[in-house]
Amino acid sequence: MSYILAVVSTAVATLLTSYYYYPQLKDSRIRAQLPLDIETWRYPGKSHEAEERIWNVFDPILARHGLVSWPWGGHSSLKTPDGEYPRPNGYNELFDESRSIKLANLERWFYWNPLNRAIRTKEGQDVVCRVIVVKGEGVNALNSLRRISTGLNSLVSRNHALPMLREFTFQDIVCGIFPMSGSSFGELFGPISHDRCEASVGDTLDLFIQAFEALAFIHEKGVAHRDAFFHNYLVQWDPESLKHQHVRLTRPRLYLIDFETALCFPEDSLYDDCTCTGLPFGDIDDYALPTPPGVAEGKPYNAFYLDFWQLCYHLAFLQTGIPELDELLLGLVNTGTAAAGLDALSERLGLIPPVQLHVRPMYREVVNGHTFYPRRP
Repeated sequence: MSYILAVVSTAVATLLTSYYYYPQLKDSRIRAQLPLDIETWRYPGKSHEAEERIWNVFDPILARHGLVSWPWGGHSSLKTPDGEYPRPNGYNELFDESRSIKLANLERWFYWNPLNRAIRTKEGQDVVCRVIVVKGEGVNALNSLRRISTGLNSLVSRNHALPMLREFTFQDIVCGIFPMSGSSFGELFGPISHDRCEASVGDTLDLFIQAFEALAFIHEKGVAHRDAFFHNYLVQWDPESLKHQHVRLTRPRLYLIDFETALCFPEDSLYDDCTCTGLPFGDIDDYALPTPPGVAEGKPYNAFYLDFWQLCYHLAFLQTGIPELDELLLGLVNTGTAAAGLDALSERLGLIPPVQLHVRPMYREVVNGHTFYPRRP
């Protein structure tokens, strides 16, 4: 009898041990195949196979949270599962019969780097998964997103940050889930978009108004973005007023994204005390984006002013054909803060009839010795 009890006890202990330790062992094996830092996740290799390998390893973790990754679609894109079209979610306008959108284009989602992944929830909603923290790197970004993109702050109309629907953790990796929104502002603005974009000067300035409002709000909440160039904003839908040949009364909403380089200061901090040093990422040899004086030299600078300067950098190249407005755009950076810039631009636009802004944007070739698309030295 004692022998049988001993055997049963051993079997039960073995089962309990396996039940407890096997999942941990399995997770350890999964973690060992994933990047050890954010930089490696962003640039895992020169081929898409390296990117896909990471997310294939991560698929079981997504499945635990009711998420399924979109499959590879070719040329830095993913395609919708089972050939279905994405479902509208209020953050994008997927199709309008008055616009010449090919339905096939809706089956693709293009990404800049594999830190972002298009996924589908168990409810059938298409969202974006963003890797935010890896091994402690990215905590500032996570804290910024928690303050700005969740809770009551995410409901404030002046807040243009794309909301974070939820977050989940796998060992030392933290991911955020965000709504799938529209196109990058960079596709609508600039010399390259000139011949294919149907957004008017009025459309463009309305989006910049929202961008200044976005920065003014996060600065009020003690968050500095530090990569606030126009390519880090998504536009709910392309306004295309020129195509419609009239000033449109409905306007798309703009969303601020990618808080990877953000800093989160105490909410009661004074504006002048929110300083930092160094480039937002990388070093002077590989940082290709323009910077205001002092930043690249390692001198302390105001993190909020950097955001404002970055947004003003490209706006200064815009030519509207209205001398007083063009003069304001060139000198808007001198107003000093996003809130002051928002007030100055809003006041000027309030004096101009909308029909005068219903023209195609033009762009200066050089502003203060800089080109629109700076080149690395």
